[in-house]
This record gives sequence, structure tokens and C-alpha cells, in this order.
Amino acid sequence: MTELKIDFVGHKGDGVAHLNSNPIYVPYALKGETLTVTGSGPRREIDTIIEASEHRVEPVCKYFGTCGGCQLQHMGEAAYLEWKTGLVTEPLSRVGINLEPDTLLIYPDASRRKCVFNAQRTAEGMQLGFTEKASNEIVALDECPVLVQSINEQLDKIHDLVNSVPTTKHPLRVSVLDTKNGLDITIEDAKPLSETERQVLIKKTIAHKLSRLTVNLETLIKTTEPHIKIASTIVAPPPAAFVQALKQAEDDMSEIVASFLKGCKQVADLYCGIGTFALKLAENSAVYAVEESGEALNSLDQAWRQTGGKLKQVITEKRNLERRPVTFGELKKMDGLVFDPPRAGAELQCKQIAKSRVKKVAAVSCNPNTLATDLEILLAGGFEVKRIIPIDQFKYTPHVEVVVLLER
Repeated sequence: MTELKIDFVGHKGDGVAHLNSNPIYVPYALKGETLTVTGSGPRREIDTIIEASEHRVEPVCKYFGTCGGCQLQHMGEAAYLEWKTGLVTEPLSRVGINLEPDTLLIYPDASRRKCVFNAQRTAEGMQLGFTEKASNEIVALDECPVLVQSINEQLDKIHDLVNSVPTTKHPLRVSVLDTKNGLDITIEDAKPLSETERQVLIKKTIAHKLSRLTVNLETLIKTTEPHIKIASTIVAPPPAAFVQALKQAEDDMSEIVASFLKGCKQVADLYCGIGTFALKLAENSAVYAVEESGEALNSLDQAWRQTGGKLKQVITEKRNLERRPVTFGELKKMDGLVFDPPRAGAELQCKQIAKSRVKKVAAVSCNPNTLATDLEILLAGGFEVKRIIPIDQFKYTPHVEVVVLLER
């Protein structure tokens, strides 16, 4: 048993102490706490909290500490706000960006409309839930306080459906999206389905009034067209498409980006997906939307066409921007731009943006570290950061979304 005093909470949510000048990481520990820990090596477990932080609160979930989905439910709001904002300011400060960000946008519990469960057949039956902390074991859930009510209320139906899916030694990935007309479910990593298994799953999808079921990239049945609302349009996303986890966060980000680029006549939306920003931007600007997924672009294009000319023109292009970024020459007609890349960032694309004549850029990212690299390139190209808005789409976790507005 070792006694430690926690110096700070690290970027992954663990408390960090030092022992003989070596860092020790303690899950669920808070800054300033004195505690005894068990184990050896750089990672330890709390045995006894001798002196608790004033910021320690009761977790909202009965599975907290076992389920690996949330790391920070034990941290009070004030400390949480400071810690999560620091996840944005620290990497940006390393590239010379010291502008004070807006207050972190936080959303209520029970707001997340999309999640990915794991499922595994065991001696006790099919287990459906999230992986256990520091383990590959699955914590079977009967509720999750961060998910929207409609998903929680249908966990039994999802479990019943998944129970009829043939499994391998690897867990199934079960993506669930709450749409306007029912749950859209995509299951990956299943064994190939027999015709009997296929028919059982189709019947269960109908019986449980789910909107669509896709297994191993094959859509088995679509009882109704699953759709979501983006700005003033109705979008039918393809199975397992990238959709912002929180509807309100999506609306807020779109409004922030659209307000900033409102005076621009022609706007580029790079990594546009199903049109999170493009369909809002098209209310005031012609949009050039670029995305690698052809299915996502089809959803965007269909949604735009169904508005009957109420939106300005949206031109789409299927393109891998990591391999072939839009060049500065191709951007010569654009006076505004938004990009929302994967976690790896958009380094090559930002080099082209920096060379372009684009005046306003909205940079959206789920990874402040790669965002810092991207912004450093834009700053060298003559841009200036005007505003930083951190957004807490994944409450109680180390993940944070950021919108940065730049102008030259």
C-alpha cells in the first residue's frame, strides 16, 4: 500500500501523482486528494481516500467505475469545466494561441442520440453494453444515463435482436442511432448469416418497430426511411454514417459556423459528411461540399434536392482529402470555408488553405492536439484566430469538440 497526493488530473482523466519523481496514474482520483493506492508500476488503483477533494461528487450512473464509457462522473461541475477547457487551451498554447475560449458548452444528461455498443455471447448469455474499464469484458447494461430516453427504453429490444446474430470470438459492434422515425441499427463483425438467421432478424426488426437493420454492410430490412433533421432539411443517413452525437450540439455548431460565414457568397465544406454544415450554409451561400464517402454525399445531395430550390446551390465531390486535398487554385473562388476532419487532422489540406485567398475559415475538430497542428499552419499563412468555442458532446469523458473561427 502506498500513500499519494494527487497533483492534477491528466488529459485522459486519471489523477496524476509523483513517486520518486516518476508519474503515477490513478483512475477516479482528483486533484489535491490524499489516498492510498494498490498495485505496482505507473498505474495504481485507489484503496482508501484519506482526504477527498471538495470537488468530488456522487456519480450519476450505477455502473460508474466498472463500465469504461465514462471517466469523470465523480468530478463536480466547476472542476470539470476547468479541466475540460484545459484540454483545449493547453495544446493550442503550445503553438502560440492564447486567446481565451468561450465558456464550454455543456448539455444535459440523456442527450446522446448515437452510440456504439459491444455484444458478446458468454456462458451467461448474450452480453450487450460497453467494455469494462481496462478490460475487454463487456458490462451488460439495463440503462445508461447519457443516452436519450428512446434508446434506454428499447435496450431490451436491441438485446433481443442482437441475441439472434451469429457471433465470432470477437465482440459485435452494434451502432444505434435515434432517428425521427425509429432506431437505426447497424451490426458489424458478425458471422455470415444463414437464410434462416436473416429471416429471424427481419421478423424481429418488424416486431420491435425498428426503422432499419444492417448486418455486415447488408441492409436486411428498412421498415421506414430513417431520417434526421439538419437545419431546415430532412436527411436520410446511410447505415453507420457519421452523425454528431448530440442533436443540440450539432445545431449549435452549425449555427456558429453559419453565422461566421454568413457574408460569404461561395463556401467550401471539406469533410462534409451528410451535410451537417453544408445544408445550413446553403441558406445563404453557394456550397462546394467534399467528402470521401459516396453514400454520405448521396444523402446530402438528396436532402438538398428535396428542398425544392429553397437553398442555394450545393455542388458535391467525392474525394479523399488526405490523399488529394483541394488545392489553393481550386479554392480561388471561395471566400469562406469550413473543415471538420477525422481525429488525425487535416495537415495537407491546411497547407493548401494557407496558400489560398480564402478570407474566413471555421475549423472544427474532435482532437485539440491535431487541431493545434492544423491551426499553426493557418497562422503561418496569415490567418488570425478570432474565437474558440469548446463543446462538450461527450460528457464525463476526455473527448471534446472545438470550433475555431479564423480570419485574414
